Amino acid sequence: MNLPGLFSVGFVLGLTGAMAPGPLLTVTISESTRRGGITGPLVVLGHGILEFVLLCVIVFGLGNLLNNSILFSVIAFFGGIVLIYMGSMTIKDLKHYSLEGPARSEGRGMHPVAAGILVSLSNPYWFIWWITIGMGYVMFAKGLGLQGVIAFFGGHILSDLVWYSFVSYGIQFGGRYMSLRVLKSILLCCSIFLIIFGIFFIIKGYGFIR
Repeated sequence: MNLPGLFSVGFVLGLTGAMAPGPLLTVTISESTRRGGITGPLVVLGHGILEFVLLCVIVFGLGNLLNNSILFSVIAFFGGIVLIYMGSMTIKDLKHYSLEGPARSEGRGMHPVAAGILVSLSNPYWFIWWITIGMGYVMFAKGLGLQGVIAFFGGHILSDLVWYSFVSYGIQFGGRYMSLRVLKSILLCCSIFLIIFGIFFIIKGYGFIR
Protein backbone atom coordinates (compact mmCIF):
# COMPACT_ATOMS: atom_id res chain seq x y z
CA MET A 1 0.00 0.00 0.00
CA ASN A 2 1.34 3.44 -0.95
CA LEU A 3 1.09 6.72 0.96
CA PRO A 4 -2.18 7.94 -0.68
CA GLY A 5 -3.65 4.52 0.09
CA LEU A 6 -2.69 4.77 3.78
CA PHE A 7 -4.08 8.29 3.94
CA SER A 8 -7.37 7.09 2.45
CA VAL A 9 -7.59 4.14 4.82
CA GLY A 10 -6.93 6.43 7.79
CA PHE A 11 -9.64 8.82 6.59
CA VAL A 12 -12.28 6.14 6.05
CA LEU A 13 -11.56 4.34 9.33
CA GLY A 14 -11.56 7.63 11.22
CA LEU A 15 -14.79 8.80 9.61
CA THR A 16 -16.52 5.54 10.49
CA GLY A 17 -15.57 5.97 14.12
CA ALA A 18 -16.31 9.70 14.23
CA MET A 19 -19.82 9.31 12.85
CA ALA A 20 -20.76 6.67 15.42
CA PRO A 21 -22.74 8.08 18.37
CA GLY A 22 -20.54 8.48 21.42
CA PRO A 23 -19.42 10.84 24.20
CA LEU A 24 -17.23 13.00 21.92
CA LEU A 25 -20.09 13.64 19.51
CA THR A 26 -22.42 14.34 22.42
CA VAL A 27 -20.06 16.91 23.92
CA THR A 28 -19.53 18.53 20.52
CA ILE A 29 -23.27 18.97 20.05
CA SER A 30 -23.72 20.27 23.58
CA GLU A 31 -20.89 22.81 23.45
CA SER A 32 -21.74 23.93 19.90
CA THR A 33 -25.01 25.34 21.20
CA ARG A 34 -22.94 27.51 23.55
CA ARG A 35 -19.83 28.42 21.56
CA GLY A 36 -20.77 27.98 17.91
CA GLY A 37 -19.08 26.27 15.00
CA ILE A 38 -15.51 26.65 16.28
CA THR A 39 -16.35 24.00 18.87
CA GLY A 40 -15.85 21.15 16.40
CA PRO A 41 -12.29 22.05 15.36
CA LEU A 42 -11.31 22.78 18.98
CA VAL A 43 -12.68 19.46 20.22
CA VAL A 44 -10.75 17.69 17.46
CA LEU A 45 -7.61 19.60 18.48
CA GLY A 46 -7.85 18.22 22.02
CA HIS A 47 -8.75 14.78 20.74
CA GLY A 48 -5.87 14.92 18.25
CA ILE A 49 -3.32 15.90 20.91
CA LEU A 50 -4.22 12.83 22.94
CA GLU A 51 -4.20 10.59 19.87
CA PHE A 52 -0.79 11.91 18.85
CA VAL A 53 0.61 10.99 22.27
CA LEU A 54 -0.88 7.51 22.00
CA LEU A 55 0.46 7.19 18.45
CA CYS A 56 3.97 7.95 19.72
CA VAL A 57 3.56 5.31 22.43
CA ILE A 58 2.58 2.73 19.80
CA VAL A 59 5.33 3.71 17.35
CA PHE A 60 8.02 3.46 20.01
CA GLY A 61 6.95 -0.07 20.92
CA LEU A 62 4.99 0.46 24.12
CA GLY A 63 1.58 -0.41 22.69
CA ASN A 64 1.37 -3.76 24.48
CA LEU A 65 1.43 -1.98 27.83
CA LEU A 66 -1.99 -0.51 26.97
CA ASN A 67 -3.52 -3.92 26.30
CA ASN A 68 -4.29 -4.59 29.95
CA SER A 69 -7.65 -5.46 31.51
CA ILE A 70 -6.83 -3.66 34.78
CA LEU A 71 -5.97 -0.47 32.89
CA PHE A 72 -9.22 -0.80 30.95
CA SER A 73 -11.21 -1.15 34.19
CA VAL A 74 -9.54 1.89 35.79
CA ILE A 75 -10.16 4.04 32.72
CA ALA A 76 -13.74 2.82 32.43
CA PHE A 77 -14.53 3.47 36.10
CA PHE A 78 -13.05 6.94 36.45
CA GLY A 79 -14.06 7.87 32.92
CA GLY A 80 -17.63 6.93 33.72
CA ILE A 81 -17.58 9.20 36.76
CA VAL A 82 -16.29 12.09 34.64
CA LEU A 83 -19.02 11.62 32.02
CA ILE A 84 -21.75 11.41 34.66
CA TYR A 85 -20.44 14.59 36.27
CA MET A 86 -20.31 16.47 32.96
CA GLY A 87 -23.84 15.40 32.05
CA SER A 88 -25.21 16.29 35.48
CA MET A 89 -23.60 19.74 35.49
CA THR A 90 -24.99 20.51 32.04
CA ILE A 91 -28.49 19.59 33.20
CA LYS A 92 -28.02 21.74 36.29
CA ASP A 93 -26.99 24.73 34.14
CA LEU A 94 -29.89 24.43 31.71
CA LYS A 95 -31.93 26.99 33.64
CA HIS A 96 -29.16 29.56 33.07
CA TYR A 97 -28.83 28.88 29.35
CA SER A 98 -29.67 31.84 27.15
CA LEU A 99 -29.41 32.96 23.53
CA GLU A 100 -29.23 36.63 24.44
CA GLY A 101 -25.47 36.93 24.13
CA PRO A 102 -22.13 35.18 24.56
CA ALA A 103 -21.50 36.78 27.93
CA ARG A 104 -24.35 34.80 29.45
CA SER A 105 -23.84 31.47 27.74
CA GLU A 106 -20.15 31.07 26.99
CA GLY A 107 -17.81 29.71 29.60
CA ARG A 108 -20.38 27.59 31.39
CA GLY A 109 -19.12 24.39 29.79
CA MET A 110 -15.67 22.90 29.68
CA HIS A 111 -13.32 24.42 27.10
CA PRO A 112 -13.64 22.37 23.87
CA VAL A 113 -9.92 21.52 23.72
CA ALA A 114 -9.98 20.24 27.30
CA ALA A 115 -13.24 18.42 26.59
CA GLY A 116 -11.68 16.74 23.56
CA ILE A 117 -8.84 15.44 25.71
CA LEU A 118 -10.84 14.48 28.79
CA VAL A 119 -13.77 12.83 27.01
CA SER A 120 -11.43 10.81 24.78
CA LEU A 121 -9.35 9.78 27.79
CA SER A 122 -12.48 8.76 29.70
CA ASN A 123 -13.63 6.44 26.91
CA PRO A 124 -12.07 2.97 27.27
CA TYR A 125 -13.28 1.96 23.81
CA TRP A 126 -11.09 4.65 22.31
CA PHE A 127 -8.12 2.76 23.76
CA ILE A 128 -9.48 -0.54 22.47
CA TRP A 129 -9.76 0.86 18.94
CA TRP A 130 -6.15 2.06 18.98
CA ILE A 131 -4.62 -1.09 20.47
CA THR A 132 -6.46 -3.27 17.94
CA ILE A 133 -7.37 -1.68 14.60
CA GLY A 134 -5.26 1.46 15.04
CA MET A 135 -2.14 -0.34 16.22
CA GLY A 136 -2.33 -2.81 13.35
CA TYR A 137 -2.40 -0.09 10.72
CA VAL A 138 0.28 1.96 12.47
CA MET A 139 2.59 -1.04 12.52
CA PHE A 140 1.90 -1.54 8.82
CA ALA A 141 2.46 2.16 8.12
CA LYS A 142 5.85 1.96 9.86
CA GLY A 143 6.97 -0.24 7.00
CA LEU A 144 6.90 2.88 4.81
CA GLY A 145 8.80 4.89 7.39
CA LEU A 146 7.78 8.07 9.14
CA GLN A 147 5.94 9.25 6.02
CA GLY A 148 3.66 6.23 6.23
CA VAL A 149 2.76 6.90 9.85
CA ILE A 150 2.10 10.58 9.08
CA ALA A 151 -0.07 9.66 6.10
CA PHE A 152 -2.26 7.29 8.14
CA PHE A 153 -2.54 9.62 11.12
CA GLY A 154 -3.18 12.65 8.88
CA GLY A 155 -6.09 10.92 7.17
CA HIS A 156 -7.47 9.80 10.52
CA ILE A 157 -7.41 13.28 12.06
CA LEU A 158 -8.75 14.94 8.91
CA SER A 159 -11.84 12.73 9.06
CA ASP A 160 -12.50 13.85 12.64
CA LEU A 161 -12.03 17.48 11.66
CA VAL A 162 -14.38 17.22 8.69
CA TRP A 163 -17.17 15.46 10.58
CA TYR A 164 -17.12 17.40 13.84
CA SER A 165 -16.80 20.72 12.00
CA PHE A 166 -19.81 19.76 9.91
CA VAL A 167 -21.77 19.00 13.08
CA SER A 168 -20.78 22.12 15.03
CA TYR A 169 -21.19 24.61 12.17
CA GLY A 170 -24.46 22.94 11.25
CA ILE A 171 -25.71 23.57 14.78
CA GLN A 172 -24.44 27.17 14.73
CA PHE A 173 -26.25 28.11 11.55
CA GLY A 174 -29.24 25.92 12.26
CA GLY A 175 -29.46 27.41 15.76
CA ARG A 176 -30.61 30.71 14.30
CA TYR A 177 -33.84 29.02 13.35
CA MET A 178 -34.30 27.04 16.56
CA SER A 179 -36.20 28.19 19.61
CA LEU A 180 -34.59 28.29 23.03
CA ARG A 181 -36.82 25.38 24.05
CA VAL A 182 -35.50 23.23 21.18
CA LEU A 183 -31.87 24.02 22.04
CA LYS A 184 -32.46 23.21 25.69
CA SER A 185 -34.04 19.93 24.65
CA ILE A 186 -30.94 19.11 22.60
CA LEU A 187 -28.73 19.89 25.58
CA LEU A 188 -30.89 17.78 27.87
CA CYS A 189 -30.77 14.80 25.50
CA CYS A 190 -26.99 15.14 25.12
CA SER A 191 -26.55 15.30 28.89
CA ILE A 192 -28.71 12.22 29.42
CA PHE A 193 -26.62 10.35 26.86
CA LEU A 194 -23.42 11.37 28.67
CA ILE A 195 -24.81 10.00 31.93
CA ILE A 196 -25.88 6.77 30.20
CA PHE A 197 -22.43 6.39 28.64
CA GLY A 198 -20.87 6.99 32.06
CA ILE A 199 -23.00 4.33 33.75
CA PHE A 200 -22.28 1.90 30.91
CA PHE A 201 -18.52 2.44 31.23
CA ILE A 202 -18.59 1.86 34.98
CA ILE A 203 -20.57 -1.37 34.55
CA LYS A 204 -18.20 -2.61 31.82
CA GLY A 205 -15.16 -1.71 33.89
CA TYR A 206 -16.53 -3.59 36.88
CA GLY A 207 -17.27 -6.60 34.67
CA PHE A 208 -13.65 -6.77 33.51
CA ILE A 209 -12.27 -7.22 37.02
CA ARG A 210 -14.84 -9.70 38.30
